[in-house]
Amino acid sequence: MEPPIETERLILREFLSEDGEEVHAYARDLEVVRYLDWGPNTPEETRAYIDRAIRSSREQPRRTYELAVIFKPTGALVGSAALRLDPLAPFTAELGYVLHRLAWGQGLGTELVRALVRSAFLDLQVRRVWAQCRPENVGSCRVMKKAGLRFEEYLQNRRTLRGEWVDSYLCGITRRDWLHAQSRPAEASGRPGTDC
Repeated sequence: MEPPIETERLILREFLSEDGEEVHAYARDLEVVRYLDWGPNTPEETRAYIDRAIRSSREQPRRTYELAVIFKPTGALVGSAALRLDPLAPFTAELGYVLHRLAWGQGLGTELVRALVRSAFLDLQVRRVWAQCRPENVGSCRVMKKAGLRFEEYLQNRRTLRGEWVDSYLCGITRRDWLHAQSRPAEASGRPGTDC
């Protein structure tokens, strides 16, 4: 996988050292990070995140793809996306993403997750992509379902978040199922089942 990755409205590119201010605009927002296991960030935490993302882009073999999400019409950095290859589970990738609050409700999350899944299967040749989200995070659950991920497991007391034990949905999609969905007409690709 060689960034940048382009969709109709988005560019996923490597982080640059000068991205700090735009990243911090969403990383410090309590509403944005409400269901995430990090944040709200201090400026130092945001800087450290960008530094880690830049360092990981140089690793060989590369196992982590932390990418800046750019909204093409304005050129603004509106979020971040990640694919993490698990050395203990070969051919498996964890997916993650976060978008600035101003980018919500426009279908950008679904467009972003579909691009990540596509790159994981076609560029990185993984066999399975998975993600977690809080059951209360209805928007993210909807995004994952629209992007083809299916509910796999309800994980109780999965982790602590700001001092409280929280549950998660585990969702995933296999390369075989993704390829099968690509071969069907768009209107037939929806799948019944629990929202992720």
